[in-house]
Amino acid sequence: MKVPLIIVDPSPGADATRGTICDELVEQIDLAVTFVEHYGAPVPDHILEGRSLLPLLRGERPQWREFAVSEYDYSVSPMAEVLGVAPRDARLFMIADRRWKFMHAEGGFRPMLFDLETDPDEFRDLGADPEHASVIAMMYERLGRWARRLSQRTTVSEAALLARRGGTPSTGILIGVHDGHEVPEEYQEAYHGPARPLPPRGGA
Repeated sequence: MKVPLIIVDPSPGADATRGTICDELVEQIDLAVTFVEHYGAPVPDHILEGRSLLPLLRGERPQWREFAVSEYDYSVSPMAEVLGVAPRDARLFMIADRRWKFMHAEGGFRPMLFDLETDPDEFRDLGADPEHASVIAMMYERLGRWARRLSQRTTVSEAALLARRGGTPSTGILIGVHDGHEVPEEYQEAYHGPARPLPPRGGA
């Protein structure tokens, strides 16, 4: 997105990169993770999705992301009304790598695609060009991969989830039960016998 980002790290570890430019695919969500790691705290990666920029500041070359993602909700903008888009569909997703910038808009619009090598100012939209169907498919695969990321599941830490394993199945939904024979009798008592009367309406 070419959002300017200037970082001043006074620590000696950043001397090697001082005054240089980094062209890695950085997202704004990387900042929070960088701040947490800078102060020596453990990064809650089940909540903070970004990556720490400290290795880049110290001249290291870690394996980095192959594409960057941006989301935009324009549900309250005049353009949503002009396009006749319902609030739930007024969402735009961008996937960009070093060559391609792809955008998907909810609401039935076709995708947009720009070749940043031959068209750095993004004047020619290739989203409807059949010759670029494979690039569009690759970008949709990336969008799907991103949509399945951990943050879409829970904000409970992995350690907390592991601690809950092996507990009693007496509450909640029983997963993987075929016909009930796998479930101990004590957990089936509430589902056998005459139906229990419903409480009267009105809370009385």
